[in-house]
Order: sequence, then C-alpha cells, then structure tokens
Amino acid sequence: MPTNCDPTSTPPLETDFSYLERILSELLNNAYKYTPPQGSITISAQATATNLELQVSNSGIEVPDKELNYIFDKFYRIRSNDPWKHGGTGLGLALVKKRVEQIQGTIEVAKKDDAIAFTLHLPWCVA
Repeated sequence: MPTNCDPTSTPPLETDFSYLERILSELLNNAYKYTPPQGSITISAQATATNLELQVSNSGIEVPDKELNYIFDKFYRIRSNDPWKHGGTGLGLALVKKRVEQIQGTIEVAKKDDAIAFTLHLPWCVA
C-alpha cells in the first residue's frame, strides 16, 4: 500500500481486490434481490482527495430509519420488508462490513430519496 499521496492526481487504488469483489458482489446481489421489476439499481464512484467512494443504491423497498442502525449486525434481517420471501441468514451485510474493515475502509448506509444507498469509502493511502 502506498504511504503518501499526491493530492493533485488520482492515485491508483491498491487493495485486496478479492475482498473488494466479494463486497461489491454482495451489495449488488442484495440490490438485485430487493429491487422490484420497476425499481432501479445505481452504481456510482467518486474520487476525493483521501478516498475512493463507491456507492450501490437500489429503489423499491422501504427500510425504516430505526432499522438502518442494525443493518450490519450479524443475523439481522428486516423481515417485514421482504415481500419476496428470499430468506437468508442475515450474515451477508455483516460480512461486507468486516471485509471493508479488513481493507481499511468504511461503509455506511442511508436512505436516499426512495432508495437505500450503501457507500463504501476506500482510502487511497494506508499508513
């Protein structure tokens, strides 16, 4: 990992790409599972001076504000908002958070208009 960055240019991202692939796969899989046919899935990226920000958002399912605080907890599922009865263990997002931490990033979830958005912050430089 680089130890210093030139803030005037976008540095190459050096990370464990197998973890990054698993993180993005899980976020996209969840978005696909919980987005109805008329909904949308959006992927975006933004470079800042210190981070690469990747965002996966999907529309079509309402997540109560109080539920957002627990969404990364092990075995936590929002059963009341699974009209398709996909099931699952509730470990997917807990593993996502753990993998993000292992590559020294952070992840947050927020409601954005009529969608839920997961934003991944990956540092360009790791001390």
